[in-house]
Amino acid sequence: MKTKWPWTLSVLVVAACGSSGSENHETPSSDAGVTARGDGGVEASDGGLNDAGCATGTYDGGVPPGPWGAGDYPPGITAQTWLPISGVQGQQGLTRQYKVHVPPGYTASAAAPIVFCFHGLDQDGVAFCTDSGVGWNTKSDQEGFVLVIPNGYQQSWNGGSCCGTAASMNLDDVSLVRAIFAEVTQHVSIDSKRVYATGYSTGAYMSYRLACEASDLVTAVAPSAGEIGIPSIGGGTGGAATGDGGSDFPACTPSQPVSVLDIHGTSDMLIPYSLQPKTLALAAMNDGCSTTTAASPPAPPSGGDTTCVTYTGCASGIEVSACSIQGGGHCWFGSPDCGTGAAEVLCSGGAGLGGLLGGGASGLGALAGLLGDGGIDGIISSIVGNNSNYMKNTDQAWAFFSRHSR
Repeated sequence: MKTKWPWTLSVLVVAACGSSGSENHETPSSDAGVTARGDGGVEASDGGLNDAGCATGTYDGGVPPGPWGAGDYPPGITAQTWLPISGVQGQQGLTRQYKVHVPPGYTASAAAPIVFCFHGLDQDGVAFCTDSGVGWNTKSDQEGFVLVIPNGYQQSWNGGSCCGTAASMNLDDVSLVRAIFAEVTQHVSIDSKRVYATGYSTGAYMSYRLACEASDLVTAVAPSAGEIGIPSIGGGTGGAATGDGGSDFPACTPSQPVSVLDIHGTSDMLIPYSLQPKTLALAAMNDGCSTTTAASPPAPPSGGDTTCVTYTGCASGIEVSACSIQGGGHCWFGSPDCGTGAAEVLCSGGAGLGGLLGGGASGLGALAGLLGDGGIDGIISSIVGNNSNYMKNTDQAWAFFSRHSR
């Protein structure tokens, strides 16, 4: 079994560099509507370095008015700059952040599908969604969908039982997604029948919560390494998980069916694989499926360490499929760094680790030395476990999305 202690050190690295530090408490707006602006109590920046030596900043141009064409909003999908949105119900006066990528082939005359990508705990949206092995921005360009990357509050989402500050504060992140969707549709022609959500770890929990509480909005979800964050499922880190009554997500009761593709490693050290069957049983019941599964289409193909099945008898046009990666860890499979954004995190983390390990490249060398000859690959493996020799999450998630429309 992989040792777990490096995960704590990893969290220190990512926590030092994942948050922009610009989501601040504000006096809630008296306007019942949602405002999205550049002055929303967020200190504007051109993308300098914070005290941890990490890129940060909120775009100071506000939300561009009028129709948007192909491009990034704000400019630079991989930059640590964000559009602000404030006045959102249930956000306790916080100004939140997101960014949008409109693919090159977009034209306003043809409504485009939209994908929401949710990062994991102690990450930010750029570190995960544009990670070279995750590449939702690249997939957007290839397939023609609009990509939305929201940024979690203090690098977390309120997915119920998992995880971090957003969950402990009971922030209404479902309302946040609705507000971002409403804002984006003022500028981009979106096909409301093809609205999708995907995420890793706590971002997977957030995707599932949307399937439960925004089934009128989302068509399909593709979570990886996460489950439905309600008490009957278990797992997570507080609220619903501990039964302390702190969670605002007691049950999953969608108003209409939502298709699901769940991908999980059997050796996940952080979110146990044992939660996948319970989650899928509930999703299948909500979608009117039978309790039997079949390893046949529409399930993704099986091969190597990957076994995929689909529930039979679901409501018309609805799919509930699951992929299990034998020996797989807490991973966005197919990404060389398992979706951790390690290349970005470890690079920018040099300054953050300076006080602990001597700073800069020597600090990273000391960290790698602690783990032997595996270098960065060894660090990643020790933190999250094994990758897959077959599954490529992003490819299969989009293939799944592309066959579902309302």
